[in-house]
Amino acid sequence: MSTGQIGNLSPEVLVGIKSLLVRARTVVEGALVGEHVSPFRGGSVEFAQHRSYSPGDELRYIDWRLFARTDNYHVKQFEVTTNLRAYLLLDASGSMDYPRPEQGVGKFQYGAMLAAAFAYILIRQSDSVALSTHGEKGVMFLPPRSQVAYIQQICDVIDSVQPRGDQDIMGLLQHAQDRIVHRGMVVLFSDFLVDVDALMAKIRILKSRGHDLIVFQILHADELEFPFNRFYRFESMEDSRFLVADSKQIRAQYLEALQEHQERLGAAMRKIGVDYHIVRTDQEPSRVLAACLNGPMRAQKLRKMY
Repeated sequence: MSTGQIGNLSPEVLVGIKSLLVRARTVVEGALVGEHVSPFRGGSVEFAQHRSYSPGDELRYIDWRLFARTDNYHVKQFEVTTNLRAYLLLDASGSMDYPRPEQGVGKFQYGAMLAAAFAYILIRQSDSVALSTHGEKGVMFLPPRSQVAYIQQICDVIDSVQPRGDQDIMGLLQHAQDRIVHRGMVVLFSDFLVDVDALMAKIRILKSRGHDLIVFQILHADELEFPFNRFYRFESMEDSRFLVADSKQIRAQYLEALQEHQERLGAAMRKIGVDYHIVRTDQEPSRVLAACLNGPMRAQKLRKMY
């Protein structure tokens, strides 16, 4: 695949991500031989461990050198590698439409760039990618595919989406719970301006099923810093509510509420081992991906732990 313009990815972004590889932190399931550890045992070249011989085991897997040392029969076990299935969940609720296009890169546009870049990286290494996002009639879902041409289809779907309404990440998480059968990687792109308890209840379900979760919380500088300094009409982007207020008077209260939300969310994510990243829309996407994929939680491919 060339590094020309692909969907909403600029050549600069592609150059920045082309050398990155995704490695699953947890065991994944799949049908093809690839880069990632599988829960299934078999005759791969990668040795895993020994176990005691049991009647019916194939004799070709007995470790005769170990037998010579211990006078006991032990069978070699191997790890079968497999392709990764990655499910990208891109929030297209109304709150992701901030700011307006004429005011710079919006949260949805930024999340779309990250999602498309993730799809590009994964498909480059022959992994399967699925996409879930919001459409006019509910959740739009592209099933896992690994063909090179699929990246353009993913980008086309993303380009067709207009963030709107109150369909938030909760609906995508419920769809993922209902749809995803095999263990794999689930990557979330959202501002996560939702109830933390309800959100974590759904994330814990996915985590308990063995999925490797990467979470990108995408926020605009205005949301983090609240730079407003006069009377404004603050309008909800997901319903008809609004508030007219002196921004200077409510700034401290807003920032305190945001900090409380962020601390609760971050603590809950870390408690269950979710790979959680707070991202600003003014950060370079390739650097955000590099920090995630080369970070301490993904620096090494973990082996099967059971």
